[in-house]
Amino acid sequence: IIRIKKYILMPDDKILYSNDKSEFIKLTEKEVQILIELDNSKITSSKKHLLEKVWKYNPNVKTSTVETHIHRLRKKLIRFSQEKLTIKYGKYGYYII
Repeated sequence: IIRIKKYILMPDDKILYSNDKSEFIKLTEKEVQILIELDNSKITSSKKHLLEKVWKYNPNVKTSTVETHIHRLRKKLIRFSQEKLTIKYGKYGYYII
């Protein structure tokens, strides 16, 4: 079990629950890995960092994989009616608020 803000991530089940478990969303393996990486980062996670850690790609590969997965994950996160969990992009990379 991993706590991310006011949410509960169950990596083995690939489910993200609201704090009271009244709501949940199913995740893909990569979405789980993205959330774990973003939660583990002290400040932000760059695209290069995510490519290395989540996909095991060379960080210099030109691909839109990260952006595509983040976009899909953001759409899923919107489903929660309680306090939102959001992935933002700043000057140095992605982060969770």
